[in-house]
Amino acid sequence: MKGSVFSSLVSITNGLHRDNRQKKDFKYLLSDFKLNPKANNAVFKVNFKKPLNAKKEYYQKLIFIETENTVASFSKEFPVNATTPENKYSYTILLNKFDKYLNDISTYINKRGITADLNNDDNYIINYLKVSVIRLYAELQEQYGQFSNTTLFSIQEIAEKYFNETNFDASIYVKLEADKIEVVKKPPKLKSKPKTSFGYLKEDSDWLYRILNKLQLSIDLLDNKTEVKDFQSLLLAKDFKGFQKKIYLDCKTTEFKYVVKRLQPYFKNLSPALIESTGLFYTKLGKPLTAQNLYSKSKSPLKKETIDNIFKQIQ
Repeated sequence: MKGSVFSSLVSITNGLHRDNRQKKDFKYLLSDFKLNPKANNAVFKVNFKKPLNAKKEYYQKLIFIETENTVASFSKEFPVNATTPENKYSYTILLNKFDKYLNDISTYINKRGITADLNNDDNYIINYLKVSVIRLYAELQEQYGQFSNTTLFSIQEIAEKYFNETNFDASIYVKLEADKIEVVKKPPKLKSKPKTSFGYLKEDSDWLYRILNKLQLSIDLLDNKTEVKDFQSLLLAKDFKGFQKKIYLDCKTTEFKYVVKRLQPYFKNLSPALIESTGLFYTKLGKPLTAQNLYSKSKSPLKKETIDNIFKQIQ
């Protein structure tokens, strides 16, 4: 199965119900199975019924490994030198991912008639998948809930929210005692110096002006209160801390988001979080532009082809 086990197992086209391998096949797969170490930053462990055949054991280990790897990856998603907006963004991305996993699992359970009878192979595997993703949701909240912009839920509430289970047995989740968690000692957290430059990488600053000017003429990039030269100066500034002129957009936020995406390869630090931190950008409606505006999912802008052509024409 390709992709994340959390999504591939409940895929309608390639999910668990499509796996017709025999008992001997799973025994062979298990013979070459290597379990990775448990995530040393884990807060919870799951006490689930022991798998009693090769198929159940194979999938139980597969799900367990990916769960532990996902928990372990939190430290990379929330590096010690990250800013609060960056951590909020990372939290939102992970939460959205786990939200999708849980919704997909719930849909699969309903469509495939999965029950709580763990003697059945598919029931066992999908139920273990379900409790594992609930654990990921709970781990994220427990470790980084301070960066959440949404309500935090208990394990019981997560089960009720996604699976309508009012009697979910949350006791299978055991919270590890602090003195038993293997903690990797980290050096004292140093305050990172705030970035005050977008870090333009090209030597030709006139290239940037030509791009911005063409965008202005083609998609009405900036409101008439803002000069193209001012926007160029902000993007080129070695230190924008003292920059006074505000950048008012006249294009749609989805279009500006795409422009930023196309410009990012030519800058070291042109991130939505840093754009918000300047406090200088305003949307077409006159509201402060936030990182969330630029991170949120959206369809390709109507003028995508026009923007692409400008970048192709001006080299």
